[in-house]
Amino acid sequence: LSLVLLSCSKEETETDTTMSTPFVSDGTYKLTAAIQTVYYSNGTLYGSYTYSISHDSSVTPGYLALEMEWKGSGVYRITSKGKATLSASGLDDTTIDCTTNAIDDVTLDTDGNVTNETAIQTGCGGGSSSITTVSSKWTPISGGFTYYVVGKDSDSNEYQVTYTFQKAT
Repeated sequence: LSLVLLSCSKEETETDTTMSTPFVSDGTYKLTAAIQTVYYSNGTLYGSYTYSISHDSSVTPGYLALEMEWKGSGVYRITSKGKATLSASGLDDTTIDCTTNAIDDVTLDTDGNVTNETAIQTGCGGGSSSITTVSSKWTPISGGFTYYVVGKDSDSNEYQVTYTFQKAT
């Protein structure tokens, strides 16, 4: 099993309304939770997994984080930085290493759906994934936001991952 990683939405979708005001304030947000649910291609549940997160304090800023910067017209510039290992029972550990920062301009519609993503700088390993992102969505919560990603592999199995980020203090 694989984890749908951060900043992997490359598809463009049609939308009539782009976000006009920021859904979160500019700043740095720390990864605090991750949950993955996997379905077979026939829709049967394979499993649901809650990850424990171990941040690497030796990599700036000492935890895995997203730096959010509102550019206007629905666009956030998002910098992924830091490093963390995600672990869940029954799955291989997954390390997200953004020692080399990834920078993306992400366009959102009024509901927080990603409609376009432009890579400014490749980072976080920058490797190819066996999972193709189908959709992704950003949703504000108290003190931060969630990032929800749906991906599919070559066998059309579906991976749904929700990352939770809280504003760093």
